[in-house]
Amino acid sequence: MGKVILLAAALCAAWTGLAERTEPRLPVAEGIVSNAGFEGGGEGWRLKPAYSVRPAVGMNGSAGLVYENDDKDIPYAFPSQLIALNPGGTYRFSAWVRTDGLVPGKGGGAALAIEWADARGRRLGGSYSRGLKGTCDWTLVEDVTAPIPENAAFFTVVPYCSPGSTGRAFFDDIEVAPDVRPAVGHMLSSAYRDIAAEGSVDFIVGLAVPEDRPLDGLVAEFSFDADDGARKTVHADAFDSGMARLTLPVEALAMGESAVSFRLRATGGEVLGETGLTFNRVASMPRRRVWIDEHRRTIVDGEPFFPLGMFTGNASRREDYARGPFNCVMPYDAPDRDGMDFYWTNGVMVIYSVKDAYVGASKAPASVTDKESADAWVQGKVDEFKDHPGLLAWYVNDELAGDEWFEALASRRDFLKRADPDHPAWAVVYQLQFLRELTPTFDVIGTDPYPVPNKPLSMVTDWTLRTDRAFFGRRAVWQVPQAFDWGGYRSRWPGAPEDRMPTVDEMRSMAWQCVVAGANGLVFFSFSGLQKEAHGLKFEKAWADVCEVGREIREYIPVLLSVEPVPAVAGAPDGLGVRVWRRDGEIWLLAVNAQDAPAEATLSLSEDFSSVRAAFGPEAEKAGPRALRVSLAPNQPAFYRIR
Repeated sequence: MGKVILLAAALCAAWTGLAERTEPRLPVAEGIVSNAGFEGGGEGWRLKPAYSVRPAVGMNGSAGLVYENDDKDIPYAFPSQLIALNPGGTYRFSAWVRTDGLVPGKGGGAALAIEWADARGRRLGGSYSRGLKGTCDWTLVEDVTAPIPENAAFFTVVPYCSPGSTGRAFFDDIEVAPDVRPAVGHMLSSAYRDIAAEGSVDFIVGLAVPEDRPLDGLVAEFSFDADDGARKTVHADAFDSGMARLTLPVEALAMGESAVSFRLRATGGEVLGETGLTFNRVASMPRRRVWIDEHRRTIVDGEPFFPLGMFTGNASRREDYARGPFNCVMPYDAPDRDGMDFYWTNGVMVIYSVKDAYVGASKAPASVTDKESADAWVQGKVDEFKDHPGLLAWYVNDELAGDEWFEALASRRDFLKRADPDHPAWAVVYQLQFLRELTPTFDVIGTDPYPVPNKPLSMVTDWTLRTDRAFFGRRAVWQVPQAFDWGGYRSRWPGAPEDRMPTVDEMRSMAWQCVVAGANGLVFFSFSGLQKEAHGLKFEKAWADVCEVGREIREYIPVLLSVEPVPAVAGAPDGLGVRVWRRDGEIWLLAVNAQDAPAEATLSLSEDFSSVRAAFGPEAEKAGPRALRVSLAPNQPAFYRIR
């Protein structure tokens, strides 16, 4: 969770605002950076103390931008340039960066950012590349922005060093351009880890068909090794500009491992793109300790399990945690065997972190210098803990995304599939624009919306739906709701709302928003954040509030894990989330208002019912043999028991 907190916070703290720039001089071409190689000196750039443009310090002896500072307490500022971007678009941005003894006080070091503000100069957000520190030769740092908000009016490109950085950094050849995605993305299957013995399996490919290519001029086709030994090619069962799908009975596929491939081509023969995966048909499924079933439920020792936990930074106050309502934990400190034993004996399973073991990661272990040493480090953890009864999953990605990481992330997931078939790999990111690209890098995905205090709570529903839909509803989603005060992690910037801890009602809303939008697990951030006691809020009070929400979720876990057939529900307006379960013959309907205004709706079920009562939330009115009327306050959840 660190990157989104530290890098964004660092720039927020130094945001100077754009309101003073009433007549910005924007480049004529969208995304173009003027004087990108600094050959024109500082022209076009708003330079700040510790930054200067010098000759012969850039790549190949050209000019470049230099950060040079030996005072860790220097007031924080950074250079910037106004550029023209298109709201709604996404942009790839990059710079060549070199560092010389750079020691960052906060954040990742030397990096590049794109930030945006509204017409009044109020900061709306930004996207940030990874940072470099220490001594590094010229390295390309790049990233892709989130979609630019429609109300954004000013845009800046920012080469910077994080607050308190000492040493030197050099920047050259800064580029910003519209991001163009390939027409054919990754393939995924509906079978956990692409292995099955029976039933049917969906093969799905994410597409980004250019708007100028009519679908009736394209052919979407899958190829696979059939049970009769032939290689067969068939058209997709479903095909549109964003997806192609083929559903096959497992018995139609060749026994053992075989390639399933996809090709998108024009009727005239031009190939727009290809992709594929290796699928393994087996005679019977192997015995696995922890896995994900076809309903996206976590299965532990053969029993359904709903992960309900928190992140934590260390073992401090773990006795308090063990007395709480949570059944799992994600400790950043990677506990030793005594720590694993402690959690297990107290009924808490561990999601074990190996998220730093990548070459170039800011907190990589000292022994990790190449792919082989990284794999060896992870293998050591696997050998030590894969047979521990308290191990739930491996935490493989903490907000790494972008071209520079995809190969390493996919390799890590493949490595763990071989090294430990018994436990899934969980990834968490905030970079929603990269979700599809992350398809081959995880078994379980999560995103971490943190709206309080300056964004609407509906951000949680939006992010959860987008996460689920990015993988076509075929991947388990363990979401990361907010249970911390931003004030414990960042400095405020001028005009920012006062940071605070979410209220109990806000945490309840965010948790149930995750569930109603499709989450299969919740791991709140964070237990160690509560211990920061930001704004004087005592740990005991904050922990009691989080436990109140956790106990409520835990009470209904048996319902959330039920997979009995359910009736269809119609009539929910935008902003009102609805999800239905059936358990022991009773229907359970969760309704969550994800708006800052009251919501009323008449919901129609596809079967008759005799009574409805609220397990929590306001009572609903029976409005007919198959209808109920609900009325919810802003951001209010309610769970209805229907007979």
